[in-house]
Amino acid sequence: MIKQLIILFYFLTGVMTPSISIALVIGSDQEEIYIDANFSGEELLVFGAFYSDPSQSRDSKSDILIEVVGPLEDVALRKKDSYFGFWLNSKSVTFRDVPGFYYLSSTSELADEFLINNQIGLLEKKKSEMIDWSLLTTDWGSIINEKEKEEFYNALIRTKQNDSLYKQVSDEIEIIDGNLFRSYIDIPNTVPVGEYTVNLHLIIDNEISQEYSYNFMVTRVGIEEAIYSFSKNYPFFYGLISLIIAIIIGWSGAEIFKRFRRI
Repeated sequence: MIKQLIILFYFLTGVMTPSISIALVIGSDQEEIYIDANFSGEELLVFGAFYSDPSQSRDSKSDILIEVVGPLEDVALRKKDSYFGFWLNSKSVTFRDVPGFYYLSSTSELADEFLINNQIGLLEKKKSEMIDWSLLTTDWGSIINEKEKEEFYNALIRTKQNDSLYKQVSDEIEIIDGNLFRSYIDIPNTVPVGEYTVNLHLIIDNEISQEYSYNFMVTRVGIEEAIYSFSKNYPFFYGLISLIIAIIIGWSGAEIFKRFRRI
């Protein structure tokens, strides 16, 4: 109820301002998401209001597009080939500065041409053209042919989608009373920490009329933060301690099993 009142306030503020013929406001239910030992994912509520000529029908009014972009990261993918019955890494590609999380949602289906022209969305392949690899910073290694490049790129998208880190939909924005909207965005437990950007685009006549952006943070807290920081700052000692713990657990389990067999 409180959130709906906030949306209504924003809406009335935009509508009742005489100098504004098209208004756009947006908000969120939280500015920071905390990851602890019990974190299993969370829903981020994005809400707001958009206003255009009330005499127009809903179909001729504006559309809303919500884009959430996570912190950039480097992703290395490797391809294995069989050598005398052994599967070994044969080729490797590193995609640099790709979003660790990406979400794109709209109130209606948007053409690929619109997304490409406005540089929105992940790198897409046009229907009859090759992917424009200049839009990516990539270390291709020994790969030179177009087919293998596409295989690695598709593997990147598939891996991120399987981890619920990449998502593009057109049915998750709920329109309320014609001009209010809200959307629940799933933040999975696999998201990277860092700063996230929420971009809202108001689309009229297939053109972006207004844009609004804000940021929120994903932060580790408690023991999760301590373990993560230690593993990043001291990877050798982190690996050594993990190995020692594994040996102790294995030895303890073997001793307990022996004692039970003697009883």
